[in-house]
Amino acid sequence: MLLDFKTMSLMVVISSFLYAITIAFFALQANQYKGIRLYMWGAICAAIGFFASTLYSLFPSSIILRLGTGYFLISACYFYSLGIARFLNFDFDFRWLFGVLLLFFALTSYGVIVNRVSIVNPLLVPIYGIVFYSTACCWLWKRRHANFASSLYFVLFSLILIILIFIARCYAIIVYQMTSSIENEPVNIGFLLAVFISGYLRNVGFIMMVSHRLYQDLRDAAEIDFLTNIYNRRAIQQVLTQQFNQFKRYNSVCSLILLDIDHFKTVNDNYGHETGDKVLQDVTEILKTQLRKTDTLGRWGGEEFLCVLPNTNRDKAIEVAEKLRSAIAKNKIVDIACTISLGVKMFDTNDNTVDEAIKHADDALYKAKHNGRNSVVAYG
Repeated sequence: MLLDFKTMSLMVVISSFLYAITIAFFALQANQYKGIRLYMWGAICAAIGFFASTLYSLFPSSIILRLGTGYFLISACYFYSLGIARFLNFDFDFRWLFGVLLLFFALTSYGVIVNRVSIVNPLLVPIYGIVFYSTACCWLWKRRHANFASSLYFVLFSLILIILIFIARCYAIIVYQMTSSIENEPVNIGFLLAVFISGYLRNVGFIMMVSHRLYQDLRDAAEIDFLTNIYNRRAIQQVLTQQFNQFKRYNSVCSLILLDIDHFKTVNDNYGHETGDKVLQDVTEILKTQLRKTDTLGRWGGEEFLCVLPNTNRDKAIEVAEKLRSAIAKNKIVDIACTISLGVKMFDTNDNTVDEAIKHADDALYKAKHNGRNSVVAYG
């Protein structure tokens, strides 16, 4: 036989401690997210549990080692599951999950101390592993639309693989009437090999998921305005430049609307900056409801917003601007009657650069302000 049980056990122990060290270091670096430290404790418990299992194979008469193996291995499944749930921002009451863990401790203690030869004993760890990992799969599935979904699916796949391994383990225990999991048999060796591979996939997947979320959050911080939760000036400028390049290359139609909240400084002076921030947020929400999915809205600066309207000519852009103006005018925002002024500009052959197009839109906006505000002016 290429691998015996003790060699395979040693491989699993070494890899488990390496995983625990790696994830502990990772938890210290990415400590802004909940759940990573709980997952770290799962890796530590798994390492201790597999180490106790290896010692138990050398000293099979030790009740303490047998209890320790069961306690730590199932605690690892508990912490893995809870860590994933916390990382995915599930904040409901998890005391029932801890109750399931305590029940396992009680059943394990009874099996080891009172009824040591029952096949129920080796069934406990895989059965409870199925329970905890199935719960984690449900949480992962509920967050499948997160912005780090690709790595999330990888973790989901690895947990499903572990569940299938545990199911196969239960089947083998029942069919072969196995009362011990430490004997040098092909079934036990194969199970350890499967645990070795699936544990690697699970831990790598979790690190990938945390890294992916960290990357997405950093990208959002660079592109999303923290107050209004829409594109900031840098990001909307990139969208505008892309559309302008499309216009220059393919002569595609595109318009933009530059708008400004009227008398916004007065709102800040009379009601305070907190109310001013709420006005910006409410105006943003109203604007978003009036725009198409293909349109892009960004905060240009202060109380100014920029709308990029692909495949929209000048007349249609004026209609959209009037719809935006009307929607803001008829809604009281924080019990304040707000209005907006808008400048409309369609890309044309006279625009040599995107900055020229923005300048023309700004000229139209200035004219709308000069005409008494709460109005729409199209350039040219």
